[in-house]
Amino acid sequence: MAAVWRLSVDDAVAAVVPIVVYWAYSGVHMALGHARAMEKYRLNSKDEEDNKNMVSKRAVLANVLMQHAMQLAAVALLTLTGGGRGGATATTTTTSYLTAARQIAVAVVVFDAYRYAWHRLAHRNRFIYRHLHSWHHRIVVPYAFGAIYGHPLEALIADTAGGSLAILASGLPSSPPGATAVFLTLCTVQGIDNHCGLCLLPRGLRSVWNGAAHHGVHHLPRGVRHNFSDLFFVTWDRVFGTHLPYAVVERSGGEGLMLTPMPPTASSKNK
Repeated sequence: MAAVWRLSVDDAVAAVVPIVVYWAYSGVHMALGHARAMEKYRLNSKDEEDNKNMVSKRAVLANVLMQHAMQLAAVALLTLTGGGRGGATATTTTTSYLTAARQIAVAVVVFDAYRYAWHRLAHRNRFIYRHLHSWHHRIVVPYAFGAIYGHPLEALIADTAGGSLAILASGLPSSPPGATAVFLTLCTVQGIDNHCGLCLLPRGLRSVWNGAAHHGVHHLPRGVRHNFSDLFFVTWDRVFGTHLPYAVVERSGGEGLMLTPMPPTASSKNK
């Protein structure tokens, strides 16, 4: 009974912690977005956020809450089909932590590649875009707690199925308690960072790591068929020729920043 109780607690942590982090971290970003000291980092004005988006924040809130309920159900199902935590024991060692770190790294790469492939398909296939992915692009000016807003079916395909594939492929179910929660929390934090509307990522990292600027370009009319890297690495866009260069420039009067897409490269035009 003790083992069964511990398993239930571990699974509850993996299910609940990312959701708690989502609301806490997006709340911090929303507060920062209203702080006067952060105005110089904003990629869009408050008027643009309020007027350009085609869905209300109340509708976004309801959609995100529904998706979190779906995530809770998915983690429960994954537990039943994954056979528990296998070789994980109550005693953890340095070796087990290193194994967990390696498994998390593998899960990140697998999920990131999956998300890029799905995101690109969702834009190139007219049926998928019209009936599923266009929901997400109702948010023209991204903001933190709208990071996962979208069609429920796409949430199952992109998030639930992709995340489950990454967890199983990396061997995370057999890792020490909490490893799956760490992976899902990393994905949660990165997704919010990409939609927060604040350009906080140092310029030197933008050629490798995703952020509000790279993903913000994708939400612009000129960038909607580029910059499909959806979570961690922008490398996928560079490798597969879907990267749209951009510049982050100061707005006139110094009131925040503005994204300026540059002409795509020859390889991007042909994709």
